[in-house]
Amino acid sequence: MEPLDNQQNQPDAIDPALWRGMTQRRFTRRQTLSLSGVGLASLILAACGSPSASKSSAKVVGSSSWWQAQKLNHVVNFANWPYYIDLLSGKHPTLEHFTSTTGIKVNYFEVIQDNASFYQKIRPSLAAGQYTGYDIVVMTNNNPQLGYLIELGWLIPLDQSMMTNYDKYAGPLIKSPTWDPGNKYTMAWQSGWTAVGYNNQQVKDPGTSIEILFDKKYAGKVGMLSDPFELGSIGLLAVGVEPAASTESDWAKAAKKLKQQKSDGIVAAYYDQSYIQHLKNGDITVSMCYSGDIFQADLNNKYKDLTLLLPEEGAMLWTDNMCIPKYSQNPLDAMTLMDYFYDPEVQSVVEYYNDYICPVPAAKQQLLNPTGWNKAALASMNSSVGLPTAVTADSTIVFPSPERIKASKSYYNFKSQAEIDAWNNMFLPIIQGA
Repeated sequence: MEPLDNQQNQPDAIDPALWRGMTQRRFTRRQTLSLSGVGLASLILAACGSPSASKSSAKVVGSSSWWQAQKLNHVVNFANWPYYIDLLSGKHPTLEHFTSTTGIKVNYFEVIQDNASFYQKIRPSLAAGQYTGYDIVVMTNNNPQLGYLIELGWLIPLDQSMMTNYDKYAGPLIKSPTWDPGNKYTMAWQSGWTAVGYNNQQVKDPGTSIEILFDKKYAGKVGMLSDPFELGSIGLLAVGVEPAASTESDWAKAAKKLKQQKSDGIVAAYYDQSYIQHLKNGDITVSMCYSGDIFQADLNNKYKDLTLLLPEEGAMLWTDNMCIPKYSQNPLDAMTLMDYFYDPEVQSVVEYYNDYICPVPAAKQQLLNPTGWNKAALASMNSSVGLPTAVTADSTIVFPSPERIKASKSYYNFKSQAEIDAWNNMFLPIIQGA
């Protein structure tokens, strides 16, 4: 596959602080289970005997008859990550429009800094059979916590009859994902790739392979991520194995290749999301990267030397997912809001701010030629920021081509604490220097 071309005709001096991504990062969003200090076994034991584990409750909550009995309360409490929704003059245009058209007030909380800590925040309430205070939460598929919520029965199955926009407009990347077949519990918020970034002034012939990360000619100038889930997944791609279908013996092969990369002196360091600054500074030439960071860096002409490569072996696709915690007090309002975001007019406004992989491909045309209320919203945002909507619409990072979609790979879905321990035992020592 070819590298993604840099965007052309970008305006000078775009203030990156206005854009969710490079500077407003969720700096610990991919923290591992080992860092959270909580095991799956202990979580399951904590759930036993609690209202969340009740068989009778499990038969009722989320069923068609249960949903039919729900009423709108005209309020919804939405927990999300910081800097992850459209913003103009201190307000969120999409939420303002939602309230004006439905009468449902949205209390929006930017309270999720990483999956592990937020899970720990809401877990006691869920274990006690109590309302968490949130009707929608956004959790990522490449950390164990989303799986915990599903396995412990702490998410409400969605009302499929209310997913009309989703069914019509959701893109193929996020429909019926491996972590939630049939979208029983989740609807994507935004997605991104973990792939390869490089300086195109220093790397003249990047090729198309993930082997660029293991090339000795870049010894001491390669950055790798310090998240063992990301590191191990890239290692699996490098040995020709689909992470989602991998086995423990495959993990050993991937770990061996990564250890060799380290012993050969190729790796400069294992970074958290600070890798992007080192790539900009020239401390490293090639690095594992998150797609949104490269796009955001490219919005500022000072960093147009950075290019994203989706290797022919594939790139890891992660998705932040909207879901409804059990014991929600406003589930019908939550479903109404979740499906609202799959209206292309709405998503065009969200995406103009976010610039991640858009879950609604039809939003591209709305960015180029808005047809409804979004026209005024986009114009107002444009006058504030000065970034043409076509920059977002024409980006293959935001609206991937069929080739990019085909290159997207799923993470391994852990089935037990023993598997998580085995994975960490393989890959954490590489990062920690053991």
